[in-house]
Amino acid sequence: MEQTHAAAFIEENLKTIFAYALSRVSNRDDAEDLTNDIAVAILQSAEKIKDPDAFYGYIWGIAANTYKKFMRRKNRRRAEAIDENLSDGADFTEELLAQQETAALRREIALLSKEYRECTVAYYYDGLSCAEVSEKLRIPLDMVKYYLFKTRKILKEGISMEREFGEKSFHPAPFEFLTIFSGESNREYQNLFSRKLPGQILLSAYYTPMTARTLAIELGVASVYLEDELALLEKYRLVEKLPSGKYQTRLVIFTQDFTNEFYRSAEKVAVPALKEIIAGLNGKLEQVRQINACSEKLSDSRLLWSLLWPVMLQGHIGLVQRYPRYDEQDRLYDGATGVNYGLSLETQPEAFASDAFAGYAMIDEQYRASAADFGVLPEKNRFFTRLDRKAFAETIRQTAAGQIEPTFLLLTEAEEQSLFKLLRDENALMANLYDGLFACACKVMKAHAPKRLGEQVDRIMFQTLFFRTVGLIGGCAVQSGLLALPDFDGPAAMYVREDDAIAADTVVQSEEH
Repeated sequence: MEQTHAAAFIEENLKTIFAYALSRVSNRDDAEDLTNDIAVAILQSAEKIKDPDAFYGYIWGIAANTYKKFMRRKNRRRAEAIDENLSDGADFTEELLAQQETAALRREIALLSKEYRECTVAYYYDGLSCAEVSEKLRIPLDMVKYYLFKTRKILKEGISMEREFGEKSFHPAPFEFLTIFSGESNREYQNLFSRKLPGQILLSAYYTPMTARTLAIELGVASVYLEDELALLEKYRLVEKLPSGKYQTRLVIFTQDFTNEFYRSAEKVAVPALKEIIAGLNGKLEQVRQINACSEKLSDSRLLWSLLWPVMLQGHIGLVQRYPRYDEQDRLYDGATGVNYGLSLETQPEAFASDAFAGYAMIDEQYRASAADFGVLPEKNRFFTRLDRKAFAETIRQTAAGQIEPTFLLLTEAEEQSLFKLLRDENALMANLYDGLFACACKVMKAHAPKRLGEQVDRIMFQTLFFRTVGLIGGCAVQSGLLALPDFDGPAAMYVREDDAIAADTVVQSEEH
């Protein structure tokens, strides 16, 4: 491959390379230095790669080797600085040196992988013979001797090294595990990420596979404790153990860099589409009022906010119908299927968030609500954060009986269906918007996620799209000036539907009594 092609490749993937560097060293200055070193290494290796299609496959190997050299160089500089500080003739006693050697030895044993560590402890600490170790661990005698021989070399090399734990050992990166699943509950699975360590493992092994030993150093955790966590993650197929003995993350993670770039790109897609959608809704407000008498009492602003959410729901249904192949879910564990993903975000624009939303929220046996609490809405206009179901059910009944003026859209089932039919053009436009957001999310994620996860990206982006963009659409509508923030109190993006069948049953039962 020519260097010009390699340079173009680096420019296109610079954000991904920087994200990798930042995941390794955490310090932004060091990450920038490491990114530069990786870029130089890629350029230097370009001419050695004869097959351009194979180049991407080598990038993370090049990055991993460059990282090791970077850390060795950094450790050497630190050691030289220590030597200079101690050159004034500071005298360490033999006892102190012995203590340091003992501490270093224990540190290196703690970093050994299971087989090496168990043989070493049994032989040197428990005082067992090789034959007894073989019997206790149920492994061949030759393997015991091999492990002990290799361990001596590993320990000798490790004791002389200056170990530096990664920043995650004392400053864990933010991580949230999210799962969209159906099926039986599994307490072990649901509590897996109630601890910090599993998430830090997934983040550390996201861009490049890592051995248990390198993970232990990165996270500042002895291998003996780390192995249990790795076993659980492997059990639930969140990490994969490669033939090389290294572990790699199998989960797509929504990083801060991905999120920031996606929002910038998504706004460009969403605003023009919302302009057309909201203009269409504006033009049909009078027809909506002809369908539903309650809406005659609502201002244009309140009615527009009430209509945006059902159009979003119907638009997403239209998107799902276009791509049935992406609706397939993974088997998470026995009795449950779904899709998993991770979030690693320091900040997220409040205007593009959503506190809560539901396409169907039961109020009581007769009424249901459909609502979204867009992050851009003031607290007074959010539904779920202020909901008192009993009091709201009484408000609905008084509204339906004409005892109080309506402050929300109240529909029968028949009126809801008539409304969806009236807004079919806007629903189709919203489906097109979601289609554009889907393409945008896939493109951005493929530039940020490790290439090995490419086959998962389209499906993960599709199945998480609605959940990750509810607040985005509301935020774009307001920030672009297409919708004004409500000038009224009470929930905005919501409507209530009366279930005709239940209502009829309720009447019959009351007559019988």
